[in-house]
Amino acid sequence: MFRKLTVIGLLLCSLSICGCTRVEDIKEEEKKEEKKEEEKKEEKENTEEQDTKDYDELIKKLNAYIKEDDLDPELFSYCIEDLETGKIIKSDNAAQDWEAGSVYKLPLSMLWYDRIAVGSVDYYQGLYYSEACGEEDGGQIQVDFKVGDTIPLCTVLGYTLLYSDNVGGHILFESYGGWYAYKRDAANYSQHPQTDNFFSLTNYLNAQYMCDVMRRIYQNQDLYAEVIEYLRIASPDNYLNSQIQVDMVQKVGWYTDHVNSCGLSLNGHPYSICVFTRYNNYGLTVQGKLNEICYNFFNKE
Repeated sequence: MFRKLTVIGLLLCSLSICGCTRVEDIKEEEKKEEKKEEEKKEEKENTEEQDTKDYDELIKKLNAYIKEDDLDPELFSYCIEDLETGKIIKSDNAAQDWEAGSVYKLPLSMLWYDRIAVGSVDYYQGLYYSEACGEEDGGQIQVDFKVGDTIPLCTVLGYTLLYSDNVGGHILFESYGGWYAYKRDAANYSQHPQTDNFFSLTNYLNAQYMCDVMRRIYQNQDLYAEVIEYLRIASPDNYLNSQIQVDMVQKVGWYTDHVNSCGLSLNGHPYSICVFTRYNNYGLTVQGKLNEICYNFFNKE
């Protein structure tokens, strides 16, 4: 009897010791996890602080140029994003709608590539060149084709992106279902709500929206590979490339005194820059200088 009690006592004691040890182990593990979380938090804060400091340098340079050139904030807007981090580094009047000119042809063309990718249209299918698609400054399609022709979709896309062809753009949105259908679907490229102006018959876009469009291209480079190649060679030494020729993937637009360019750099550190101006010819210089500052910052040694 005594032996049984002794054994039971030893077992209880052993269990008690094990239990205490287990509790201590759990507490120790919890402390380690808490420490890891604190270290991660501290590392994140340090990284964000460093990022902010780095971007501060770029922001100072951009502000210095804007002040030096005495640029009127009423006459331009822009948005710059680090595509590697997804951070909007600097923007002014970015949500303001501007006359877009031919910039509209980029999201419109992308919608067609989306359709091709899911199989709802064929890359080579014919699009009808109707009289309604005629434009005063029609471009190369007006030279190479005539009203009544059926033109392969891939050809219309090529002319529209490479030559910024006005008839090509018109054929694309008419064949898509009309201007409203195009704008309705194009709005989905951005998480930002758009104004009534955006959806109107007037050709309005904004820098914030176009930065979202450029991010979509960056994140889907296989899908938009042809878009990227066309835009690389469309304006190699003008607009964003006017001050420094760095192979920007850009879509440009010019309407009356509105001179605009929206692009991304895949040459070195990836970033996007979208600029809308009302400076007429001088808008080319403004865009080029802003991009020169950005490119040199992101690709400094």
